[in-house]
Amino acid sequence: MTRRYVLVGCGGHASIIGLAALHLDKPPVTGGTCVNVSAANAAQAAQTHLKMPRLGPVTTSRCQPRCGYHGAMPWRLHRYLLLELLRIIGLTAAVLVVVTAFGAVIKPLATGVPLSPTQALTYVSLSTVPMLQYALPFAGGFGATLVLHRLAADNEVVAMAAAGLPYRVILVPVAALSLVLAIVLTILANTAIPRVYATMGRLLAGDMVSIMEHSVANGQPMSVGDLQIWAAGIRSGEQDATGTKRLQLDKVAAARVGSDGSILGDVSARAAVLEIDESDGLVEVRLVMEDAVSWDARGGGLRGFPRIEPTRPILVPMPERVEPMAMTRSELLEVAAHCDRYPPIAQRLTHLRDAIARHEGLSRIREDLQSSGVLKLQSMDQTGRVWLIEAADLVGDALRGGDQGVRIRQLTHGREQMVFHPGKAQLHLPDADQLSADGGSGLVLIMEDVRIETSSEDGKALIPPNHRASVDVANLRTSDDLSPDGLKIDDPMARGRELASVDRSIAKLVHQIDALEANLQGQVVSRLWRRWAVGITAGLLPLLGAVLALLMRHAQPLAVYMVGFLPGLADLVLISAGAGSMRQGSYAGGLLLMWSGSLLVVLATFIVWWRLRRN
Repeated sequence: MTRRYVLVGCGGHASIIGLAALHLDKPPVTGGTCVNVSAANAAQAAQTHLKMPRLGPVTTSRCQPRCGYHGAMPWRLHRYLLLELLRIIGLTAAVLVVVTAFGAVIKPLATGVPLSPTQALTYVSLSTVPMLQYALPFAGGFGATLVLHRLAADNEVVAMAAAGLPYRVILVPVAALSLVLAIVLTILANTAIPRVYATMGRLLAGDMVSIMEHSVANGQPMSVGDLQIWAAGIRSGEQDATGTKRLQLDKVAAARVGSDGSILGDVSARAAVLEIDESDGLVEVRLVMEDAVSWDARGGGLRGFPRIEPTRPILVPMPERVEPMAMTRSELLEVAAHCDRYPPIAQRLTHLRDAIARHEGLSRIREDLQSSGVLKLQSMDQTGRVWLIEAADLVGDALRGGDQGVRIRQLTHGREQMVFHPGKAQLHLPDADQLSADGGSGLVLIMEDVRIETSSEDGKALIPPNHRASVDVANLRTSDDLSPDGLKIDDPMARGRELASVDRSIAKLVHQIDALEANLQGQVVSRLWRRWAVGITAGLLPLLGAVLALLMRHAQPLAVYMVGFLPGLADLVLISAGAGSMRQGSYAGGLLLMWSGSLLVVLATFIVWWRLRRN
């Protein structure tokens, strides 16, 4: 038996709920649309596609003009679409995240990072969180394409449109889910994802003890800041109550490497103790050496020390302190406002203070020589020796004598013992770095081509005059404290700019700090805008995939997704390119390039929507 079913509408909009609910024996009411369909097919359509309960027969139907479609029908439709979207997007995102997470662990394993199987699995598990920022946009586009394409291919969208549901109503679940994806991904990119990046970085950085043991076992150097450390053997030492770990190293060599890869100084020792202490996102490393020999590129020559115990530790920052990608939004804004707290800049500022202290100290020495012609230096040990340097001037760190040349007298407890007549003499004020035996506060007197005279109390020489190729005297000090702390350099950048024209080393450091600050500001700005752009992309791709699925309902689903995938891929590429331009300081051009990808997706969505409305 065939019954007539009426789609009852008001104001030209009919509800598809009438297809399953209104089976009337009476003629259609005015304004209704009459179709012939079997009751079984109508009920089956309602049960299968709309998940609606079966309704009893309706004998009358009234509506007021311009009342719109039935409110229950869109909600049931939206709920069905939303559940399907969540299911497909969730499965797709899970697959993409797992695949990319396993791919992320390949690089650290290939570069020889010592990760145990448990650590590798932990790394993969952590990688799933940051990979969401790449998986969610494409999973959203893929899920929206599949769900809407299936509805369109089964002519369900045509039935909805014929029943009076406009496309904008059908796409409400997609739009709502797109907004949620954009908000969620933006929040994750500014909070959780940086934290996970920091944890991953800590996992890769590993325990300093295990890294050192791995390096020694493989005969490779270990990098600690700007220091390269080699050792022939290693033994674990004790750990005190404060948590400081100690490693016993045998046959150690340590080299301080400059930014250009050159060796600025090195120390070799029979044995050393490596002290490791971690606090507040920083690892403090102290290398204490026994029976050591050091070489410095600036001063030249070799000097032996029974013990080298620097007063300033090596600071190794954790990823959350040095990597902008591992910083949350609040941390990025904080480091941008206080650049001197950023570890690479703080390290250069320390070097700048040392360079200024060296310049100021040598300037004071020069003034003393020019005024009196004699410079008095005292030994920092307990021997009580005093060195009286007779010279006319100090040019750079080189001593210049008059007609008699440079003359240096050594006194012990007020009694003259030796007189040195060097062909060349230098006063070297070393940096307060990890390779300095005295923490950078001591002067080094370097003499070459030296003729030495000795004297006794009665004026007769104890030994005949002799000649040496070189004589180095370390751990000397003036009456003034020439260390950076003693000179009280409050604003090293301001003072460095004043001295940049007369000291090339200071000018180089000032230029490096300016470049680091500019790079840091560019990274902060680009990172903040990039996180917004990726979040917006996650909200745009599902909309593009949905309207493409409705327009290209006769094409294969993967072909439809490929059409929507290309603008999304171009969007992410342009976001990365724009972020790179902003890091180089081109903020306006970088912003335009970054958001041009989102504009491309919006434009593609608008064109497809316009063509869909025409059809």
